Amino acid sequence: MFATVSVILPAAIIVGAGFYAGRHILDAAGVKALSELVFNLFLPCLLFRSMATSSFAGSDLTLLAAYFGASLVWFAVVALYYRHRYGQSIDGAVVLGLGAVFSNTVQLGIPIQKLAFGDDGLKLHLSIIALHSLILLTAATIWVEVSRARASGAEQQTGLAKSLFHVIKASVIHPVILPIIIGLVWSFAGLPLPAWADQPLGFLASAAGPMMLVLMGAQLSNMKLSEHWSGALALTVAKNLLHPLLIFAVTWGLGLSPLAIAVAVTCAALPMGANVFLFAQRYNANESLVTAATALSSLVALVSLTVALAVVPKP
Repeated sequence: MFATVSVILPAAIIVGAGFYAGRHILDAAGVKALSELVFNLFLPCLLFRSMATSSFAGSDLTLLAAYFGASLVWFAVVALYYRHRYGQSIDGAVVLGLGAVFSNTVQLGIPIQKLAFGDDGLKLHLSIIALHSLILLTAATIWVEVSRARASGAEQQTGLAKSLFHVIKASVIHPVILPIIIGLVWSFAGLPLPAWADQPLGFLASAAGPMMLVLMGAQLSNMKLSEHWSGALALTVAKNLLHPLLIFAVTWGLGLSPLAIAVAVTCAALPMGANVFLFAQRYNANESLVTAATALSSLVALVSLTVALAVVPKP
């Protein structure tokens, strides 16, 4: 419990610094400009460098198929639920669906998995990280872009082939998806990153995580949590409780090893990742709700992670 708190507490302090900045330094235009800077510079550097330096050797393909297969199903279920039950727009529903499955796998996940399961567990966790953004953010982006293409009547104006080309182009030529794809190609080609490129990329990438937390705090300072309490609580339950339960059922049902089950369930029990906030800002959909849910999810993670680590099979 103390180890989990010691990891989450620094993130909470940075969010607090962003809260102060939002109250005393940044106005709404400043927050938006800072978000664009992170989304178009710092985050692409982080994604490319993470993919380019990843190794997929030894990855448990069954674990990856189980984790992402179940996560994609849950993502679709949550998004469609919000779409049809509450009349959310496609953009808004996709954002909330993403929030129900996208974990803070790096900043919180890496130290927790290493502490709990050692190097073997960390190796499995890194294999999840390598595909986490690629699969989940790509699925969310394509869903939004397809819906926008249909709404604009592109099929009637330019024909099906050109419409599909537009959707693929909008989904790939994207500040999140493109650096992931380039990084994966770089990794599979076995090319090392030269020091003159790796060092500046590392500096810029290291700014992404703190800046996302600062942005969340700034957004939090300009909203009333009470207005989004019920929505944030529902999304937190979907992310911190139901998502890990689904992952446990699927991995256990497939007969995966105790270590693989423990790593997968712990990964799902992590709080909502800050990339969901940037995705919401990018598409101007449910930013305030996602900010409140991310904050609440991080607090509830103290409990969900403790329970997950206590009940998962012991490797």
